Amino acid sequence: MACTRGHRSGLRSAPRRVDWCSVDVAGRFREYVRLDRQRGEGGLSPAELHRWRVLRQVLASHFSPGTPAVTVEQRESVRVPTCVNVSFATDNALGRCVMTRISRHGVFVQTEHPLELKERFMLRIHVELPLRDIFVPVEVVSLGLGPNYAVDKQGMGLRFLETDPAVTRAIDELYERSVG
Repeated sequence: MACTRGHRSGLRSAPRRVDWCSVDVAGRFREYVRLDRQRGEGGLSPAELHRWRVLRQVLASHFSPGTPAVTVEQRESVRVPTCVNVSFATDNALGRCVMTRISRHGVFVQTEHPLELKERFMLRIHVELPLRDIFVPVEVVSLGLGPNYAVDKQGMGLRFLETDPAVTRAIDELYERSVG
């Protein structure tokens, strides 16, 4: 096993590979969500903040392998895989597509016909349980390849815009239930 210099014993073993079969990903995600909500509402103690950062890194590595650590640090919440039908209507387009990633602040929508950067429109998220539609204003913030640079999953990244508290709660519920 490769070793590198450490600060105590002089040697430290290389990082271990995570065996995801033995990790309770859903449990870690629930813990992350709880800490993330607490962070937004009233703050975290230094120990809780450290745990939140560790969980964010571990979950991001699991859900988006190969994503650079600096990118994970820049994101406010972990992006998790999902498969939810969405639709939208703009002045120039009418679309039905699939949302394949969700975070607290946006989604990735898989489509062969992405809209223009900075275009704003109302996204309709078709939720199955409980059956309802969530209407949320969004802005196109990225175009191109899908998660993990998947060439066969072209689409667009959408950022949620300011919305009322009921819509924010509905999105949070959808996000929190996405890993079960």
